[in-house]
Amino acid sequence: MSRIGLALGGGGTRGAFEIGAWKAFRELGIEFAAISGTSIGAINGALMLSCGYDRAVELWHNLQYEQCLSFSTPPNLKSSDLLTLKNSDVLAREILAQGGLDTGPLRELLLSYIDEKAVRANPVRFGLMTVQLNELRPEPLWIEDIPTGHLIDFIMASAHLPGLQPVEISGKRYLDGGFAENVPVSMLRRQGFRHVVAIDLEPRVSVRCPWEDNTQLTLIHDRQDLGSLLDLDQDLIRRNQRLGYLDTLKAFDQLNGEYYAFSQADYQLLLREFGPDLISGLEQAALAFELDRSPVYAADAFLTQVRTLHLSARQKYELKRKELQVESKIHAVASGTLHVLRMQPDMRLEFLAELTTSLEQNRHPFKIPLKLFPNLNWTTRALQRLEMM
Repeated sequence: MSRIGLALGGGGTRGAFEIGAWKAFRELGIEFAAISGTSIGAINGALMLSCGYDRAVELWHNLQYEQCLSFSTPPNLKSSDLLTLKNSDVLAREILAQGGLDTGPLRELLLSYIDEKAVRANPVRFGLMTVQLNELRPEPLWIEDIPTGHLIDFIMASAHLPGLQPVEISGKRYLDGGFAENVPVSMLRRQGFRHVVAIDLEPRVSVRCPWEDNTQLTLIHDRQDLGSLLDLDQDLIRRNQRLGYLDTLKAFDQLNGEYYAFSQADYQLLLREFGPDLISGLEQAALAFELDRSPVYAADAFLTQVRTLHLSARQKYELKRKELQVESKIHAVASGTLHVLRMQPDMRLEFLAELTTSLEQNRHPFKIPLKLFPNLNWTTRALQRLEMM
C-alpha cells in the first residue's frame, strides 16, 4: 500500500469535525505516514501525535472561552459565538485595550495537552503551515525545521488570525497559515505523497487539485455550513464531531448519502425505489424540515420521518396561508419581482411545492427562480411520491 498523508484544514472551532474524522480513521485502521495542518488543523494534528484520542476529546468537550482568551475585565458575552455582532463591542474594547485579543490561555491549554517530545518521537511526521508576516510569504514547516522547545510557538503562529495579539518568534512575526493554504495538501505533495486525505472545514471546498502527477485525493468535507470560526457552543461542537465521523465513513465507502447517512444496503433500497435524483430531493426536503443529521438512517425510518415532517409542515402551511400572503407571493413570482422569500425553510418548501404543482397543472409561462431552493423539481417530485406511499 502507498504511503498516505493527512492534510488538516483550518476553521477554528469547526475543528471538532476533524476529531470525529480521527475516530473513523481509528475504526477503519487507516494509518498515515505524515500529517500537515493549518491553524486548528495544526493543533489537532499535534494532538493526534501526542496526547491520544481520548484526551483530545476531553479537551474539545470541556472547551470554554476562558481557555482560549484572556480579557482585561470580565466580559459580558451575549453569545457562545465569540465573533457574532452581539459580542462586537466586547471584542473591540479588548482589541483596543490590549493591542489584540490575548490568546495566552490557549497557549497554556496546548502546553498541557501537546507533548512536544512525543510529537518529535512519533514515526508519523508532523508539519504545519504558517505565513511569515515580515516578508508576506508562506512558511511551511516540518517538525525538523522547528527549533526544539518552540513547537507550541509555531502552532500558535499557524493559528494567528488578525485581531489577536501578535505572534513573534526570533524577531519574525507570523500570520494564520490559512492565508497561504487552508488545507496544506501541497506540503505533502512536495514530500512525494501521491495519496492524500484532506479535511476541508470551509462551507465551500477550498482544496483545488489541478494536478497532473496522478495524486489521489480523498476529500472529507461536509456540504452544510459547520458554523462560525469561534462558536464554543458544546451542542455544535459535538454535532460537528459526529458529522466528521459520518463524512469520513462516507469518504471511505462505509456509508452513503449526500447530507444524511445510510448504510450501503439501505441506500441501495432507496436507489431502487426513488433513483438518485429523487433521493437528492428527499435529502433536500429533510434539510428544510430540520431532520437530525446525526443518526445513520434505515431507509424505511428515513422515509417515514420525512413524510411525517412534510405532512406536519403542510398542515401548518395551510393554517398560515393568509399570514404568509401566499397569493401576493405567487403574483410576485409571476411578475418576476420576487427576489427574497422570507419564510421559514419548511414553509418555503411547502410554498414552492404548491407553486410548482400549480405551474404544472395550469401551464404558466413563468419559472421559479432556482436560487429560492436547490433541486426544487426533484424535491417536489420526491414529496409527491412520498404522499402516494
